[in-house]
Amino acid sequence: MPYLVRWTWMFVLMLSIIGACTKEPQDKLLKDIGHDLDINVDAPGDANQSEVHADTPSHDDADAGPLLCPDPVACRDFERLVGCSCVHRLDRRCETQADCRSRELCTEIDDYKVCIYTPREVSFCPGAPGCDGQGDGVLLVGAASKVITPDGFEIPTAEGLNGETINFNPPAREGRWLDCGLDGLCPNDEGYPGPDEGEADGLMQGMWLAGFSIGRPADHCPAQLIGCDRPECCVSKFAHDDLKSQVVVFRHNNTTVAFVALDIIGLFHTDIETIRKALPEELGIDLLVVGSTHNHQAPDTVGQWGPGTPLPSEPGRSPAFIEKMVDQTVAGIIEAVAALEPADVSTTIIQAGTHGLAINDSRPPYIFDDNLPVIHARSKATGQTIATMLSFGNHAEVLWSQNRLITSDYPHFVRKYIEQGLPRIEDDEGNEIKPALPGLGGVTVFFAGAVGGLVNPGAGGAVDYAEEAFGGERRHSFAAADAVGQSLAARVLSAAKAGDLIALESPDLRFARREFLTPIANTTFQLASYELRLIDRDIYNVTRKGNRYFPSHPQVLVEVAAIGLGAVTIFTAPGEVFPETLVGGFPGKARIWDPVVGDIEGRSTPPTCDDQGLPTPNDEGNSPCIVKKSQENPPDWSKAPSGPYVYERVPGEYPFFIGLGMDFLGYMVPAYDYQVTNYFTRPPGSHYEETNGAGPDLIVDWERSLDEVFSALP
Repeated sequence: MPYLVRWTWMFVLMLSIIGACTKEPQDKLLKDIGHDLDINVDAPGDANQSEVHADTPSHDDADAGPLLCPDPVACRDFERLVGCSCVHRLDRRCETQADCRSRELCTEIDDYKVCIYTPREVSFCPGAPGCDGQGDGVLLVGAASKVITPDGFEIPTAEGLNGETINFNPPAREGRWLDCGLDGLCPNDEGYPGPDEGEADGLMQGMWLAGFSIGRPADHCPAQLIGCDRPECCVSKFAHDDLKSQVVVFRHNNTTVAFVALDIIGLFHTDIETIRKALPEELGIDLLVVGSTHNHQAPDTVGQWGPGTPLPSEPGRSPAFIEKMVDQTVAGIIEAVAALEPADVSTTIIQAGTHGLAINDSRPPYIFDDNLPVIHARSKATGQTIATMLSFGNHAEVLWSQNRLITSDYPHFVRKYIEQGLPRIEDDEGNEIKPALPGLGGVTVFFAGAVGGLVNPGAGGAVDYAEEAFGGERRHSFAAADAVGQSLAARVLSAAKAGDLIALESPDLRFARREFLTPIANTTFQLASYELRLIDRDIYNVTRKGNRYFPSHPQVLVEVAAIGLGAVTIFTAPGEVFPETLVGGFPGKARIWDPVVGDIEGRSTPPTCDDQGLPTPNDEGNSPCIVKKSQENPPDWSKAPSGPYVYERVPGEYPFFIGLGMDFLGYMVPAYDYQVTNYFTRPPGSHYEETNGAGPDLIVDWERSLDEVFSALP
């Protein structure tokens, strides 16, 4: 998200160098800083695939036994023992094979020994050993919805806040933090039941909201708003609306694929592997696809938005929240498998446009992938909806940075109205303006689409089903989020009512997947993980030589998948993809799936451009612009790719894109406009995204692996 508060990265670099040369605790270093710094890291991610498959063999090595140390060695929690020395857990140096994880090989490189991992090749199903595709040919579908809202948390006092963020470092400070336990009830509060977990322990059991400033603590909902019936009303003390883990499972013959959409900012591959390993083997899940809504109003699942000033002094990830999210997701998959039943499936791709959806772009070219793919599954026995899957590209942050209530933002309202429907709209005389749209029922599973580049609701533009606009001071209200939900749901419900969803006559299920390594070239992400220990993720194929990495940048293990369901092809990306990567639309070049090209609503720049969307000398054009005339350091359009773009390469008739799927690695900036080489500063113009992505190799590695997966898809 582009409007996070940023770190002063040069200071962080200095801090890392100091930290490498001293044993002083990080907290002591932070206390010495007397001026304000900003922080802004939107989405590093990682993978912990030390044991992706239970049957993965370890490499054999004759000298793989542990060394015998003369004295006992006690390593700190962020270290591991190599030989008789403690090294950082992310350092993959080795002395023997015993120092390496499964499938890593202790390898000598220029007199250094490093654990080296080689990614697996593409796997696919059916047709591969152990997945023969035999069965009765009946498609089964089951779904479940599980609540993952935190069970409780503490909050600051007004004196402990500067605006929306805390103004002190942990631990809890008297007068600034209510150390009243997870129920949020203090001794003098009405209904106080006595001390509960976390009460008066001096620790801050807060929920730190991801996606904007560091140290933005979730708040309790005011009692007068709990249970009422307006957009701003809350479901409980701890959330405006419940965060969800939405699950749908497909089974065809002996191939089973589970999809999970989580109301969070994103999830590392290591956590997805935790969910996979927790699934009972008897469920028979062949592929688990986990994505997020990229929600900026949920607890931090990464670690970098924790409490502190000027920098986080501890990670923002709550182990209790992560545990509940994992447990509830596993329970949801078990429930969905138990509910599997024969189903009819239909699909369509709606060209949603932008009206009413609060879609804006902060980086040229202003191009939007307005594809709204829908998959609708109904019970053969009853005709009732089992599940509706959809994906759309706009940041889930209508509430913006001022909000402190836990909420799933506009995706909550999308799901609500798709399931419950929208009422008839009448004029003052009772004449119908718009018809009632019946709800579909079932479980609605909403994924983020192409949100990079940077597609967001910052400038407003929400309009509800009755055509009431929510601009000005209301553009970041719950009413605006409700309006966006109505507008998006109305497109789906209208298509269903009109019979525009096309039945899949042969909904055979198949998939291909591939893992790949990609370097984390972004130095700020390296520092946040290695030096500040805010982000805990597994690193591959690297050790340290002083303050430098060897033999190259740290690498993370990533996964990409493509799933065929009849004529539909669902595919994933491990971060925030720019729309133009999927659809094209550059000046003088092809456009795929009729994207929205140019700022057609004129919120960033008026429609005074030529037919290619480029500014004219005297503003004599009348077409929407893909770039402002005053844009500093605009892209070099001659270097823009000519295709084939990703949607051109997708097999099948109906592409269904899941962004932030299978990992969370930040912005995936196209190579032609990638300009940052120093991650502590940005070039002139609109180049925020380079500082909040893994590095320039990510999109190249992803597209190459994606093409391999497409080719291998049965």
